[in-house]
Order: sequence, then structure tokens, then C-alpha cells
Amino acid sequence: MGRARVRELWRGAGRRWIALGVLLTLLAALQSATGGTVPPARAVHLLPCEGLLPRAELRTLAGWPEVDAQCVARDPGRNRLTCTLLRTGALHDPQWLTVTASRRADDVDGGLLDAARWSDALSGAAPPEGLPGFLIQGSHGDGTRVALLLPCTDPDAPLLVTLRTSVSRGTDEDQPLVRAAVAAANTASSRLGCGHAPVPPPQDPVRRQVAGMPVAVLNGASPCAVIVPDLPEDAPQGGWRVHEAAPDSGPYASCALPFHEGNSMLTVSGAYGPWAELAMAQSVGPDGMDGTRDPSARPLSERWRPRADGYSATALTTCDGAFALFRAEVASSSDNPVGEETLTALVTAFATDQAERRGCEPPVTP
Repeated sequence: MGRARVRELWRGAGRRWIALGVLLTLLAALQSATGGTVPPARAVHLLPCEGLLPRAELRTLAGWPEVDAQCVARDPGRNRLTCTLLRTGALHDPQWLTVTASRRADDVDGGLLDAARWSDALSGAAPPEGLPGFLIQGSHGDGTRVALLLPCTDPDAPLLVTLRTSVSRGTDEDQPLVRAAVAAANTASSRLGCGHAPVPPPQDPVRRQVAGMPVAVLNGASPCAVIVPDLPEDAPQGGWRVHEAAPDSGPYASCALPFHEGNSMLTVSGAYGPWAELAMAQSVGPDGMDGTRDPSARPLSERWRPRADGYSATALTTCDGAFALFRAEVASSSDNPVGEETLTALVTAFATDQAERRGCEPPVTP
């Protein structure tokens, strides 16, 4: 082959690479300029969520070939990114996957609180290799959620990345979802000025505890471990098992224990800051009809008084001047094996442990 022919081939290849680069640049510019929906399927597959999500992980998920559009939004303050991948031809639910990265306090609090809510309709797992967050899968088509909370150089503004799917997925897709969330967190950390060092993609598989973790194998550092001595002796078949959602920081901590078929659940939880008083107000009503609320301007910890009965017990304290509420409660569709004395012991143990962990004042207990 002559030199002229070789040079011609090189020039042709160079033009093709330049054209591809221009196309990618134009697609990125178009998406950035519109801040909204970019319909062409090719744009979605070339730059899913403007590079926030990795194509390699998305390609392994069922339904990815049907994705043909995406909707990207940014907060003007540069502290929030949201992207939804869409299947515009879907009749019922076109939203295939949504990823949100935010350093806004309300988003972080609300996202963690939402991720940490447990019920008998959810199964969960801890992300592998100590990743800070939750992985929760709902039943009956409720989809899957991955939430990762990364500390930033500014400790008052952490980065929360949540990835949600709108359809149920098999557990074999847990791993690519977690890897996609990690990739999104690394990219968002750079774009939103978090400053967190890149997190390596996890290699270990996700190990689900669909029925909860046996209390006998709880790590001694687990916030749930402190309630074990006070659990009722009348354990469900197979023993007590715990669903744990208790990050070291954030507005919510919870230990949920299923104890009977159906909707029966024993939950011990803590809420902090504005979420705490909101939870208390929802519990007793805005006018405090049970007499436990003092609407005066006294400190928050004095506006409420702890209480206990056969179905719930509360304790409270302050953490850096903010209100914190602890609760042990039973939601049961059958006989209740948990009485007032046990609930009081559970909430006391949990509140005392949480207050020590978070540097709060000693709790006021029932």
C-alpha cells in the first residue's frame, strides 16, 4: 500500500474521530443548554445523565435498551443535580431510573429519612465494603433504592446520592445498581465541590438479609445491639431478626424487628432536629390532646414529656441544642407480645446509647 494511500486513511480516520468528538460535544452542550429532556435515544446512550451514570453498569440492567430520553435538572446554587432516564413509549410509568445528588440540607435530611423508613413490605441490605448508605427493595413493584451519604470537606454539607428504579428488579441487579450509585457519587462529588476522595467501585456482592439479620450476630458496635437484652422472650419462630438503618450521622436511626406474619413490626427509632418534633407532633396531634405537649416558648426538650403505654414509649433529649426524639412502638395485626414495661426498657436503652454516640444530653425517659 502506497504512502499516499496510508496518509489518506489516517486523514479519514482522524476526520471520523473529530466528527464523533464534535457530536459528543454538541450533545453535551444541547443537554446543558436545555436543562431538560433530550429525546434522541443516541444521546441517552452516549451520555447518560451527562456522564453522571456509567453506561457499562446501565447496560447490564433489564430495560436499558428501552430507554430513549433523559431529563436533567440543576439547582442554580450548584448544590443539586437530578436526572431521570425515560422510556417514552411505556404506557404506565415512563420513568426507568432517577439519580439525585444533593448537598442541600433539606434534601439530605428528607432523603435519609425516606431511605431509612422500614416496613414489612421492604427488604434491605447494607452496601458492600462498608459503603455509607442503604440498599432497599420494595415488594409488589415498588422498585429499588440505593442511598449513599458521603462526607465532604464542609462537614455541615455532606453529599447524598440516591438512585431509584421505578420497577422491581432481581437481586442479581443489585451489584450494578450499587456500582452505578458509586460512580454517580464520585462524579457528583467533583461537580458539587464536595471534595470527597473517589470511592472505588465495590467488588464484593451484595448480601441481602430479606428476613433481617439474626440478633445473635449483630456487631457489638451496632446501635441495635443495645436493645437485645430487653427483647421479649416470646420471640418469633427462628428468633428475633433486625433490619438496621442507623447511620453515624443524619436525621434518623432505626431498628425494625418483624415478629409475626402480616404487618406486625416492633420498631425502635431516633429522630433528630426538625424531623424529631415533626414526628412527635404527628404522634400526638397538633393540639396535644393527650396533654403531653406544652406550646410555650420553653426549650424544645421541655415542650414534650416522655410517655409509655402498651403500644409505644418515647424518650427525648437535645443534641447541640436541637430536639431529639426516641420511640419504641408496635404495629401489629395480631396479638402483641410487647408490653409497656418492655417498650420502656427498649426505648431507654436505645436513647441512652444514641445520646452517647452523638454527644447529646442524657435522655429523659418514661
